Amino acid sequence: MLWRFGLQHASNIDKLLEKEDLALEEVLNDSDLLQEVREQNPKLIAYLVLPSNIKHMVEYIATEDFFKFSKMASASCEVLCSNSPAFVDALSAGYVSRDFAYSDDEEEDEDDDDYEDREEAAGHSNSNINDNSNTASTGRESARARFSDNEVPKPCLLDCLWGIMRLPSGQLDMLQATYFSRVMCSLLQRKPYETLDYICAQGDAVSLFLNHLGVSAVVDLLLKVISLEELDNGPGIIAWLSQRQLIPMLVSRLAPSCDPDQHSLVAQVLLDIIAISQCNNPAQPTIGTNALIDELKSADTVQRLTEYMLDRDAPHATSTLVNCVYIFIELIRRNYSDDGEEEEEEEDEERAAAAGEEAGNNAAAAIDADREAAGNAAGANGSEQESSLERRLPPVDLSDMMRVMALRVEDLAALLTAPRSSTAPVPTTQGLREPLGFERLRICELFAELLHCSNMPRLNIPPPQPSSSSSSSLPPPSAAAAQDAIPLDISSPLEHDTSNTPVGQLLKWKLIQHNVLPICCDLFFRFTLNNFLHSVVYDIMHQVLNLPLGLECNVALILVAFRDVRITSRIAQACALNDEVSSMPRGVRIGYMGHLTGIGEEVARLLELSGAALEPLIAPFIDGDEWLDYVARTLQEVRERDQQPL
Repeated sequence: MLWRFGLQHASNIDKLLEKEDLALEEVLNDSDLLQEVREQNPKLIAYLVLPSNIKHMVEYIATEDFFKFSKMASASCEVLCSNSPAFVDALSAGYVSRDFAYSDDEEEDEDDDDYEDREEAAGHSNSNINDNSNTASTGRESARARFSDNEVPKPCLLDCLWGIMRLPSGQLDMLQATYFSRVMCSLLQRKPYETLDYICAQGDAVSLFLNHLGVSAVVDLLLKVISLEELDNGPGIIAWLSQRQLIPMLVSRLAPSCDPDQHSLVAQVLLDIIAISQCNNPAQPTIGTNALIDELKSADTVQRLTEYMLDRDAPHATSTLVNCVYIFIELIRRNYSDDGEEEEEEEDEERAAAAGEEAGNNAAAAIDADREAAGNAAGANGSEQESSLERRLPPVDLSDMMRVMALRVEDLAALLTAPRSSTAPVPTTQGLREPLGFERLRICELFAELLHCSNMPRLNIPPPQPSSSSSSSLPPPSAAAAQDAIPLDISSPLEHDTSNTPVGQLLKWKLIQHNVLPICCDLFFRFTLNNFLHSVVYDIMHQVLNLPLGLECNVALILVAFRDVRITSRIAQACALNDEVSSMPRGVRIGYMGHLTGIGEEVARLLELSGAALEPLIAPFIDGDEWLDYVARTLQEVRERDQQPL
């Protein structure tokens, strides 16, 4: 309110604009420039949107001698990304959209008179700033008269700006790329259809993006382009990227012969694409399942990635494995869903609807009135719930990926026992110790996530049988019904192949066949200081000990935990060893004891709930006295300590 009393800061911009031989550099160097642009000073905008000045500002950003003009480029970027539509119109003035039947604005005439129209619009919309409309119009006309000699024919400024992308890989300056990305993102935000059409018109756009994967600003621009698929009138950017082989080109850069830094960059791009495509948070934008995700999870792509991961002769196969595991884990976590629970909810809603119809018209009217009152009371809360329901995305079918991974379990398990990375002892605070390595840790994490995914109901539906087609449509048995019929006659894993076994169960049989659970537990007890590994193995054991007992493969996995892992004996023996070590002078607890206690709780819970049903299978592998002493003494002490107030 200070300007009412004449106490406002006097801007130097208006004085500069009165000069006859004013140079653009003087305006860009002025300290009041950005503030005046934000306030939409009509004289200033009328001067800056002149074709020659717009061209010079773009050249400051796109020049090869960027360091010499970095200050000019910074000011030019701020101006071009400001909230004035005149700059966006001027940048896209020389380009006519070819593939879209309409543009982002109703006014598409881009002749010289458009500049005067935009200046007049800017003056009218900002008449409340310092000058009235008549004064602003007069000032604009005088400014146009003085600067008419500087006008040049309007080229396509986007061509000049896009020239930055054609610099050789590694020669693009990070700051210059940031300015370029900001300007392009501003155009995509305000003129998405026309800007996307321009990018798609560049035949080598995808290869140019991939040439600069090491520049974060360029990657952000690529992700911005992908995210615009969510526009109401989808411009088909995903289909275009799929036709340009974006996913195969990214996957090829994960080859074990490529540099590990390249692996990390490509993996991060793929992780971001997965996050954009399948976001579980309704408040964040998402484009849903698309062709890029379909390509990434296809059997061919997964097979190609696993070949890269398991190559024992390539120089950087370990780096490929680590980054590919990140991709598979993200695919599973973003697309895991419990279809069984959703189907039960739908059945409950149908039963409730049927009951409402039988109740009669009066009851229905009462229910409607209650619903209307509740809806009015909920207000914005209800609208948010409706939007979240509308945003619920269909889960991605991961059966192809799971089938390929199930058939490579043997090779992955072999790397746990004979890793490619160095296992030579390294110095630690407790002397020389063998390192676990990222390779083995990521493989254990992959097994944990694959086991999670194998429990999805849609992956446990038996393949259709010609003789009993009606039974094939039945849902898989639930955990509640599993207690009534526990299979005690366990078959050999070799009897289950891809032709007669659901992919979720096939994975579990492969885990049993290749001793994955015993190997992971051996690593758990072997690397006493690696809590990352302890957390992963605890997750695996927690899943195994809580599997529904209605499936034969689930019971077989539980049997492996008792028969091959000898989990009860190892827990009791590790606890006794920990007591011995802790009682020594300056002794400390063994690193895995916290996670081991959690596994012990899961074993005790399983034996309490289903011990009688599983007794014929697991009784021979439990040392009763040893286990009962652990439960009565050690586990009971932990339970009592955990129940005490802090």
